[in-house]
Amino acid sequence: FGAADPTKESYLTSELTFIAKHKGIRNYLVSKSNYRCHVWCGPMHAFELGKLIIMPNTLLFFGLGCLIGLVSFWIAGFFRTSGARAATTSAREGYRDVLRENGIMHKLVTSRWPQLILTLVAMLMIYIVILTSLFGTKMSGRNLGVLLMWAIWLFLLVAILTPLFGRSWCTICPLPFFGDLIQRRSFFTPELGKTNGYFNRFHGLALKWPAILSNSWLKLFVFLILATFSTTLVANPRVSGMAVIFLILTPTLMAMVWELRAFCRYVCPVSVFLGPFARMGSLGLRNKSQELCDDCKALYCMKGNNRGWACPYGLNVRDIKENSDCGLCLECIRSCSYSNVTLYSRPFASELGTRNMSEAWGLIAVFTLSIVYSILYEGHWPVVRDFVNILDKKNWDLFGIYTLIVWTLALVVFPGIIYLTAAAGKKLSGVTETTRKVFFNVTGSLLPLGLALWIAFVIPMLFVNVTFIIQSFSDPFGWGWDFFGTANIPWHQFVPGLVPWLQAGLIISGLALSLRNLGRTFRNGSTEDPKKLFLLILPAAIFLITAATALLFFYTN
Repeated sequence: FGAADPTKESYLTSELTFIAKHKGIRNYLVSKSNYRCHVWCGPMHAFELGKLIIMPNTLLFFGLGCLIGLVSFWIAGFFRTSGARAATTSAREGYRDVLRENGIMHKLVTSRWPQLILTLVAMLMIYIVILTSLFGTKMSGRNLGVLLMWAIWLFLLVAILTPLFGRSWCTICPLPFFGDLIQRRSFFTPELGKTNGYFNRFHGLALKWPAILSNSWLKLFVFLILATFSTTLVANPRVSGMAVIFLILTPTLMAMVWELRAFCRYVCPVSVFLGPFARMGSLGLRNKSQELCDDCKALYCMKGNNRGWACPYGLNVRDIKENSDCGLCLECIRSCSYSNVTLYSRPFASELGTRNMSEAWGLIAVFTLSIVYSILYEGHWPVVRDFVNILDKKNWDLFGIYTLIVWTLALVVFPGIIYLTAAAGKKLSGVTETTRKVFFNVTGSLLPLGLALWIAFVIPMLFVNVTFIIQSFSDPFGWGWDFFGTANIPWHQFVPGLVPWLQAGLIISGLALSLRNLGRTFRNGSTEDPKKLFLLILPAAIFLITAATALLFFYTN
């Protein structure tokens, strides 16, 4: 076969000799590349890959050198920055208002048309995903629905929308669209009335969500269930299409029973990822004046009026200090009678810590899944593939073991390790802070490295499938159509030699931000001796460095 050119005619041979050489930059700066099977060979086709290392492994040595230098500079910098200086830093330092009164951005945000148009575009994408997944080819690598969801949308969500714009996906998400229409019976005109203490009239039963479920635990379990069957969702277009239908029907039916967006707040599996990592996003909704909010008695931002609906997430802008809960529906910007709500651009990864156990466990689970997915989808070990192969080999016994391992890692092992680092740090330092509080603070430091690992994971998911995406747009159902003349173009990976460098750079950058945030979390406002604070965070820092080093070896070696 033509290993370098898939257009060449295939032939059988008992031995293949090739020269392991890549032109790179001066024949030196590309030392690793991934190779994959480009001929669809069954549902588990996406797992057929290998890794080619060309010695010397420049990338590995470069990455390890950067990591060692990073840790050294961080330790030195920790003792140079005093707690008193950090304590005087403004909570909104670096924030910039992007909605000037009567400016073009303010008009775009307060108008409902742009939001509606983008939501309908997202709805059209969902419609195409459902049609092509259910009625298109069974070859997942050539099914447009699978590629739209798990290559394009996942990449946009993880690598672009969340880091740059926080929970902006929630602004145009089509999942709650029909439920909102059922409750409001209008998209443009808020209806005045009285429903559950709100100043708008809502239709349906409008029951209060059970208090015992008013946390992040339920959606964490939904997330883990879908994550466990991720290989089936990716490898079987029919299952993927049915899952999307389920995710549309569930919030629609829930809106008939419970008030506001109960699905988005307490059930949506996507928010398990968005909630934590949107805290790092460079866009956030806040009030302009906290004093004005504190004095406000009308509470239109929360309860609604004739200009804006009551907050679908049950929030008062006065209490919004981070991006976790706010879905950027923009209703409060429209309803605030004092024009005291705006969107800020702000420093990336500026929020610290976590607030409660369900939030901490959710963040740790998402961090764990980034590692599991990397090994599962980008590892070259056939034994790992056998544990999830319920489509070809019907390995339900091995799949049960895999499920147990994933859930135990996400809910027991990794939370236990993080809690032990908090307890060990408290004991080493002798500080009076409770272990629970230290645990919440340490958990927040996982955010930058966790997001970096997710981006490192989704990059090859898109880059490998660029050719298949172009082919599938020309033949969306795999029925032999060729709208754009690209249905049969030869398959090539997109810059495969660059991918490991991007992944290594992401890991190092994520570790740098995690270590920075870990130090800031405990230094801000603290009067403790810097040596004590360093001992307090040392076990957590060792965990972060160890995890980053292991993933650096995985992606580069």
